[in-house]
Amino acid sequence: MSSRERNARERVQSYQQEKRGESHPAPDGAGQGPHRTPEQWTDFINQRIEEAMRAGAFSNLPGKGKPINTAPEPYVRADMQMANSLLKNNDLVPGWIADRKAVLDKIERFRTRLRAAAAVFRQSREQGTSTGLETGLTPQQQAQVNAWRSEIQSLNRQIEDLNYKQPAVFLEIFKLRLEDELKSAGISLGD
Repeated sequence: MSSRERNARERVQSYQQEKRGESHPAPDGAGQGPHRTPEQWTDFINQRIEEAMRAGAFSNLPGKGKPINTAPEPYVRADMQMANSLLKNNDLVPGWIADRKAVLDKIERFRTRLRAAAAVFRQSREQGTSTGLETGLTPQQQAQVNAWRSEIQSLNRQIEDLNYKQPAVFLEIFKLRLEDELKSAGISLGD
């Protein structure tokens, strides 16, 4: 028998063994390990999963014991469903949402400081220790109003930038006006 016929017979035997699910070493001896059938792979994978479970690898996974919501979100485009679920499952938010929250927090902190200043102005007016804002501004009060004005300008630039990034018009944040903010805090700049 020639070497050519021998190679052909070996290939046939190898093919038949593979079909029967018998493992055989790699023909080139490259050390690739035994060939596995799909059933053998399933058994191997199940064995590894069971070993991992015994070792406690699945003990403290996020969302353990909670049902998985597989229903699609009705108001989200189909092409955005997967992206949104990835963001949600990993506790991430799009950049414009984080920026919006930061700007709204800055506005609220500004308004809180403004209300505190209004309380101080009212208290000084009631005690008669200040001329109050109605009759004119002291240099210190004028400096405070100018600081508020520049802070509002900075906030308005941030609001404008954010409004360009947001995907929906109804999420727009309106720019601040010093006079309106002072009035809502209870400070009137009498002329």
